[in-house]
Amino acid sequence: MMRIGFLPSDFNPMILMLGEAEDCRALGGVLRQFARDGRDVALRDLGFCRAAGVDMVLTAAPGPAGVHPSGDHRFIWRVPPDLAAQFADRLDDLAEPGRVAGSEALDCDTADGIAVKVSRGEYTDDFLRAD
Repeated sequence: MMRIGFLPSDFNPMILMLGEAEDCRALGGVLRQFARDGRDVALRDLGFCRAAGVDMVLTAAPGPAGVHPSGDHRFIWRVPPDLAAQFADRLDDLAEPGRVAGSEALDCDTADGIAVKVSRGEYTDDFLRAD
């Protein structure tokens, strides 16, 4: 189960996604599909994701690239399709069977957006749990 949470900070706020290899592969598949069809994806609706008090929608809608707040604990993640495909490739690398731990920053190279980090094996199982 991919756990998703928001880590607020005055200087480096971050959306943190924690999962195992299969979660990274699944997220990569979502990003590949998004790159092909450009349809909005609510991460809360994905069966392999559990959001810890965060509602985030992946979109190609017009506006500034990257993650931006859109209400109380709600975020819009605008990613151009070509970049979504690149993110998917990076998640495939993170999901490699021989890899025990690691992370990938899925940033759109914007100065004012919120960072997105996908991590495997770097945090304890109870980190970001909403229960």
